[in-house]
Amino acid sequence: MEGYICYARFDGCKSFKAFDVNEGRQVGNLIYASLMENTENTRTKLQQLVDLNKDCHLVLQLRRKVRVCFQTK
Repeated sequence: MEGYICYARFDGCKSFKAFDVNEGRQVGNLIYASLMENTENTRTKLQQLVDLNKDCHLVLQLRRKVRVCFQTK
């Protein structure tokens, strides 16, 4: 299993920051960021999370070695 780090950007933020999915907040240290697999099931759940929080204009990404592998719409 390869671990992908979850990043998020909220409305009003200029850049993406590491994101803890369990707590629902951005974190300052990568050790607290969520590690996930890049599977269809994970991508579907991340998109559902974004759809449930449309009012804050949340955008999520999965990255591995600085390369963006998935981004929500």
